[in-house]
Amino acid sequence: MSGKLFVGADVSKEWIDFARVGDGGRRPPVCRIVNTEDAIRRWLDRQPRASIELVCFEPTGGYERGLGRCLRAAGLAFTRVHPNRLAAFRELRGVLAKTDAEDARLLAEFAASDLARRGLAPVVECDETLRALVLRRRQLRDMIQAETCRLAQCEDGLARALFEPVREALRSGFKAAGGAIAAHIAGSPELSALARRLRTLKGVGPITASTLMAELPELGRLSRREIAALVGLAPVQRDSGKRQGKAKTGFGRPGVRQVLFNAARAALRWNPVMRAFHRRLVEQNHRPGKVALLAVMRKMLVTLNAMARDGTDWNGASAA
Repeated sequence: MSGKLFVGADVSKEWIDFARVGDGGRRPPVCRIVNTEDAIRRWLDRQPRASIELVCFEPTGGYERGLGRCLRAAGLAFTRVHPNRLAAFRELRGVLAKTDAEDARLLAEFAASDLARRGLAPVVECDETLRALVLRRRQLRDMIQAETCRLAQCEDGLARALFEPVREALRSGFKAAGGAIAAHIAGSPELSALARRLRTLKGVGPITASTLMAELPELGRLSRREIAALVGLAPVQRDSGKRQGKAKTGFGRPGVRQVLFNAARAALRWNPVMRAFHRRLVEQNHRPGKVALLAVMRKMLVTLNAMARDGTDWNGASAA
């Protein structure tokens, strides 16, 4: 690790705390700056960029996006760490203090001692406009559903009359978001070609295709096992001593899993290959229905990943 610097960045809405590991083995000092792209660029200009091996930070609901853009523009490698992994590292180190500065140091040490030994794939740049539009469409859909549930519970006539204007405005916004997404995809030859290709797999509609392109830019760049694990569709075994737990899926990209769930349900009706695969799991292998549906979701994801990687349409001949 001689000559290499590993940077931990604890990101919040107002500021970022930076800590560097590799400066002679002393306790990493912490530098705090405001969380703006101008301040980040000025901080980067003062750093020995050639010595920085990796920058590590946690996702914070979008407050880290400016940092990611600045690091990408500066040509620096960076990675986002799931909070659960950092919590496990904190427990391993026996760190009890929980401050922004201590979190920055912990992230830097995690990058130096754990991530440095791995062959990390570079963070894939996503289409920020498409991602924002897809997120807004999902938010509007959820608000429409919430208003519909509230209306069903409301019994007062005067109060019920106040629901429809709100629902109409939300439906109008949802339709506008869908139109904006379609226009954005149509304006990009690469996005248009990928969207058309993904939709050749029966069960995949425009919402599934746009969500995959917006929230899974790694599609076509990872192996089948890596893409399944990234989305959260790779079962993880939990055994200890004599206890044998059931393998469970989780974490990953919940928005992607949600659209794949709907795509899998559509595929069971319209896609004969996926329907036969599901039936074999249930009838011959005696898998529970939910387990078989998860397997269909994973199979569709792996198939879409191969299609995006090879630049080919679905030919319906995929084997189980």
